[in-house]
Amino acid sequence: MLHRNDILKMDDETLLRNCRQECYRASGPGGQHRNKTDSAVRLTTLDGGIAALCSDHRSQHRNRAEALRRLRSAIAIEQRLPISADSQNQRWNGPWKLGKKDRRYAPFLAHLLDVLSHNEWAVGDAASALGTSTGKLVRALSRDPHAWNAVNQARAKIDLVNLRRP
Repeated sequence: MLHRNDILKMDDETLLRNCRQECYRASGPGGQHRNKTDSAVRLTTLDGGIAALCSDHRSQHRNRAEALRRLRSAIAIEQRLPISADSQNQRWNGPWKLGKKDRRYAPFLAHLLDVLSHNEWAVGDAASALGTSTGKLVRALSRDPHAWNAVNQARAKIDLVNLRRP
């Protein structure tokens, strides 16, 4: 089985080889253009654990690229790895303002969530371990609705209040 961080760092072609890819005709709005080609794309990891799909565009190539980005994000959100207690290993050494299309975004998000998980979803403790402020950590999480929901669900399971958007 591949390591999560290795998967997140793979180039698109390598990641596609490690996924099952399905192309299909999407239903829904779009009129006559929607159902002419198999442009929708669903990618599933080979272990079958995580899937992402995209049918937003007429182009299969654009849908595939977007599905790959969504798959990386889903892997980053759903798979946790243990972090050592050493606070130096918990710091993020890259930039904090990454767009979702940046190749470094999924590893960044995965690291934030790993540190939060290690600190039992306590934002203050995680921010200290990351070497940043709680506000900066909350703002980084709030930019991704899926990550935001995942954090609040994890916090709710251990009876912590939901984070409020900045």
